[in-house]
Amino acid sequence: MLDNSSLGYDERDFQRLRELGCALFDSPEQIRTVIDQKEYLDDWKSNYVIQSVRSSLHARKITCIDSAIFSYGLLELLFPDVKRRLLAIHRRDPAKDEEMGHCVTLYWNDAGKVGSFSKSSFTGLGHREAIFDDEHAVAASYAKAYLKMKFTPLYFGVTTLEECAPDIDWRFDPNPLNVISERLQAKYEYAFMTPG
Repeated sequence: MLDNSSLGYDERDFQRLRELGCALFDSPEQIRTVIDQKEYLDDWKSNYVIQSVRSSLHARKITCIDSAIFSYGLLELLFPDVKRRLLAIHRRDPAKDEEMGHCVTLYWNDAGKVGSFSKSSFTGLGHREAIFDDEHAVAASYAKAYLKMKFTPLYFGVTTLEECAPDIDWRFDPNPLNVISERLQAKYEYAFMTPG
């Protein structure tokens, strides 16, 4: 499976995938081990750069949106028959009057249940087991985590990279892909119903 270069990955990419243990994967859930091997880029605000799948593959540190694009690409490469989507969530920190987003990759298991791959510096915003009935239930689980942190969940949207970024080389471009953030925000379709 790791020798298939039909998507455009090269031998250096496959070597890195083998180093990360991907050659031994027999289920999509194992992708979380790759995400967990990457450090979270805490100081992302000082130089905000969204990375392609290849850039994240070879990077030591990644952000939540890097992780989402990366795990989305890993699903495409390793488990092409698995349904995948991106879930983008927006929230407000009332203490700082600051709004911020979070992005994860959703995947569906053989039983039709939904889980997610996620990278965050916040404990409650990590991966989700594939136990949820649909993408709305996964979004609600992240909203509950926000509420526990005293953040206000605002809205969310679900899309694919093929739909929101058809003109962007999200697999291999070495340059910043920051426009993807704007494209994801344009896909917000649902508002959270929260107390108050």
